Amino acid sequence: MNKNLYFLYPAFAIALTFVLVCCHGRLPGHDARLVAADSILCNNDPDSALRMLDAIDGAKLTSAGDRAYYALLLTQAQYRCYVDITSDSTINVALDYYKHHEGEREKLTRSYIYKGAVTEVMGDPENAMACYKHAVDIAASSDHYNLGYAKMRIGCLYRDHLVMDSADITQLKQALYHFEQVPDSFYIAQCLSTIGNSYAAISRNDSALVYLEQADSLIRALSLTSMSIQNARYLADLKMFSHDIDDIMEAKDIAVSLCGKETSEQNHLLLIAAYTLAKLNKADSANYYLRQVEEDNLTDGLKVLYNDCHAELARRKGDVEQFQFYYEKADIIGDSLCDNDMQRRLRDVESKYDNEILSNKSLRYRHNWMVSVLAGLLIAGTLLVVIATQRRRLRKRQRLVQESEEIIERLRSDSALLSSQLNAHQAMSDELKQAIRHQIEIFAQLVEKHAVQLANSPTKFSKAFAQFYRNSGPDGTFWAALRTYANSQYNNIIDESVAVNPELIDTDLNYLALYCCDLPTTVIMACLGYKDAHSVYNKRRRVSQLLGYPNNLEAYVRLFKASCYGEAKSQTTII
Repeated sequence: MNKNLYFLYPAFAIALTFVLVCCHGRLPGHDARLVAADSILCNNDPDSALRMLDAIDGAKLTSAGDRAYYALLLTQAQYRCYVDITSDSTINVALDYYKHHEGEREKLTRSYIYKGAVTEVMGDPENAMACYKHAVDIAASSDHYNLGYAKMRIGCLYRDHLVMDSADITQLKQALYHFEQVPDSFYIAQCLSTIGNSYAAISRNDSALVYLEQADSLIRALSLTSMSIQNARYLADLKMFSHDIDDIMEAKDIAVSLCGKETSEQNHLLLIAAYTLAKLNKADSANYYLRQVEEDNLTDGLKVLYNDCHAELARRKGDVEQFQFYYEKADIIGDSLCDNDMQRRLRDVESKYDNEILSNKSLRYRHNWMVSVLAGLLIAGTLLVVIATQRRRLRKRQRLVQESEEIIERLRSDSALLSSQLNAHQAMSDELKQAIRHQIEIFAQLVEKHAVQLANSPTKFSKAFAQFYRNSGPDGTFWAALRTYANSQYNNIIDESVAVNPELIDTDLNYLALYCCDLPTTVIMACLGYKDAHSVYNKRRRVSQLLGYPNNLEAYVRLFKASCYGEAKSQTTII
């Protein structure tokens, strides 16, 4: 061997040692029991994972990484097993550790998700929203599981606090997309079921039925008993308020069949059974289920249904005073839910977080820019003013474009529903049906045409919109035909409403006529020439108040639809 090569051995040994140390630092090993528990959690078996973790003494784990990993897995397992969590100290161990270890991005994402979950359980939905948003922001684009779970939690948070602008559906659909990429059948089923329930809450019954039926097929294939009960309850929720006797019977059968099973939704099922039996004029059976309800354990949402049950029983009995008493109680609770300040605060948290992310990125950009070009303070100040002005214009443009895209998306999604609903109105003339369809088509064309062209100037867009409605909106003949149809189908509801309150103006009566056709909100919005759904909700509130049924226009119309013309008139007079 060449003696001149001997001097290379020490260098080779040092290099080999350095490589081994570096590999050890980059690929830290975890306790095998923790890795196994994590794998079990990924297979949607949290009960087994929790038993395994309970057998481990976290304090005796040798490394800080293992202790953080244990804290994350324990919190995750407890949350998914519905263990009562009263403190965030455990998850904070994981969060504090992973914040300082850049190589643990997935675990940091998960830590923020379950920090949000624990915070939500502890009654702080605003901080929970901030945690979920942070998880979405830091997650890798390929981390579909955690992105899906974070989006699902945001959607459920909106749904649980009744943010009724489809924000929950948007988030849940994004979650569904991510879970389909994994794929994870368990959470796909859960997303489908929850989206169906959310659609039912905003009276999109056809969409709700599609998603609930897809969820039911998947749940049956996976043999998910607890989720099957929940999905069946969602289906019963959808059909219990139907005007079709077969739907009401189906809702009753579902609730009655599940009432005897051990489930956390027992009160809800009992109320569905009571309400449907009351609608079927079976007062004794309805009272039987109503007496089993644990009134002290009802949420505010279930209290509304509880009072609706009593009101329906009173109406069937002919007791107008009791009917009015319970409907007013339901309205008061319903108003408190819809006007809950928490809804606005949740949206503010999301907006504030998004703005802070944009602001931080802009600050970093400005700093790098100033260093690279060595600009003076005067130039930097001028550029800041320009950037701030452009940002405001950009936000206005993005907001208008986004609102327009959402309107178009809702119109497209409502097209199938609109056709089926119009076809269901046999007495409506073909000319009137065609006029409604035509109105939707030109409305969508207007929004699609002008949203981008005039996005920089909302004022110009508003003028263009107003001009369009003057030129292409429904004429007097259209509204006269629509009112005539509503009168013929609902016992002269338009004429009688004018008699009840002469303060009703033409647009109020036009809205009432559209409402009687069970048309989607976006369709009503297009026919009335409104640029957003909020105007439709405000019009509904005004009409219901003028008719003496604050926030319960459905009850007013239902009395006419049930052919209780005389009763409707007497009750309206009393109210």
